Amino acid sequence: MGSNDITTDIDSTPEDSEDIKPIDKVSKELAGIRKRRNTDSKNRFPSAIEDWTLLAGLGYGALYAMLLFGMSSGLFGESTSLDHWASDTFLDSGDQCEEVLDTPWIHAYPDNDVESVKISGRNLAQGLVVLNWTVDASEGATDPLPNQGEVNKKSATIDYAEWETGTYELIIIIDIYEPGTDMDNRTEEDRLNGTERIDKTLEFEISTSKNALSFLPFIDSEVKREAHILEDGPRSCWSVTDLGNWGFVLMGAELGGGRETAMLTGGAAGIPAWWMAFISLSLSVISLFLAYPVMYKLYHQDTDDMLSRTHIKKVVVDVLRNSESRMHIQIDWDLYKIEVRDLSIDIMVPYSNTEGTFSDSADVRSEILKEILEEFALFRVFKPVQLTVRSIGDNQAIDFETGVGVGSGMIDDEDLEDQDYTTFFRDLHMLSKVEDDVKESINGYFRSKSDLDLQMATVTSEDSIIFVRVAYKPNQKFAFFRFKDSNSDIEKKLRKYISRENPELVGTQEL
Repeated sequence: MGSNDITTDIDSTPEDSEDIKPIDKVSKELAGIRKRRNTDSKNRFPSAIEDWTLLAGLGYGALYAMLLFGMSSGLFGESTSLDHWASDTFLDSGDQCEEVLDTPWIHAYPDNDVESVKISGRNLAQGLVVLNWTVDASEGATDPLPNQGEVNKKSATIDYAEWETGTYELIIIIDIYEPGTDMDNRTEEDRLNGTERIDKTLEFEISTSKNALSFLPFIDSEVKREAHILEDGPRSCWSVTDLGNWGFVLMGAELGGGRETAMLTGGAAGIPAWWMAFISLSLSVISLFLAYPVMYKLYHQDTDDMLSRTHIKKVVVDVLRNSESRMHIQIDWDLYKIEVRDLSIDIMVPYSNTEGTFSDSADVRSEILKEILEEFALFRVFKPVQLTVRSIGDNQAIDFETGVGVGSGMIDDEDLEDQDYTTFFRDLHMLSKVEDDVKESINGYFRSKSDLDLQMATVTSEDSIIFVRVAYKPNQKFAFFRFKDSNSDIEKKLRKYISRENPELVGTQEL
């Protein structure tokens, strides 16, 4: 805390820091922080890079939303050309899909979350739709019950929750009849003109799996049943409308359960890999472009502008330099000291009056303190300032560590008696000794408590007050349930212990 700590600050600090540009790294950093603090409220939006990032995120998010709404609403038609083109590029590592255009086709996939196979007809003509399905067990297994069904709509759901593990063959048939047909007495003549029976056969396997980490606590050990299609050949290209509808499904799955959930859902449904990647990456881009500027404004900017101990010392030196010039005093920089503590900032300023000095010591202190607090408010330094300002007179150098005058023979004995600062410096050393004694008492208290660990202790003092801040942690197992003492209990015991170990504090200083 000696004068060596501030030599660089003093040497590099100009007498008028506002008129001369910064000449060292610390001064440049302070000038940059000061500029941001003074101009943040006046900047137009957008101005900084984070503002443009936010606008880019909002713009892309709006474009992304309009794209999905337009696709799902049929605004872009039912074309499959987009999927056909994308599946033949580096965006999709699989085989190129079969472009079906307006050809009717059947889409079937297992939904393992609800343990069912979902079936739907695509590009079907307008009419009465009859969907039939039949399930046969392979390799001598027992056929499930029921193993067939019929619905008068273009989609159906087959529940496999009660089926045994094994391989099954699913046969799907879709017929379309003229509107108004008596479905109980329908014939081939009632079939819609120009339409043929649509059929599809696929094999899927039901298996069970158990989490490999199920032996760990809090890990789900339930056996899960899953179904997957064995070999379905080249997939049919998806229409723009279907891609838009599944875009919302994938987006909801990722927001609700994460990217893995979305990929599993889309993969089981046969969604093109390039479309799943586009949905997922778009959500990531939007999230980052919206979250980064907000997080930077709230957290990182304040962190970047937070003053270090070196910055604080530099700010104080700049204030003292300006005050020295304005009030016509001469600060003894060899005796000046500053200590930046965790809970306070201690500043000791010895100065000599000059012929132009018209303020007493109290006025000098109030002016310096006012300017320091104004600067700290600008830089958002919220710590108590303990400022000691003393006039040390002329023709006398005071050893700031011992209070012993050097060169006192140069003045009369009467003047020497008037300028004796031994008591002042003895009091300063006593405050420092009190802090050390209290800190040692705190360490002793926690050494005597086997169930407590001292994490941090900070002690600062003024003339009649000692500030103590302690952080501790119980070292018992299951301390949340077993440790009974509250914070107030520990505070009372610690206060009593410190008072007992330091009886000289009782009645003289408040803890």
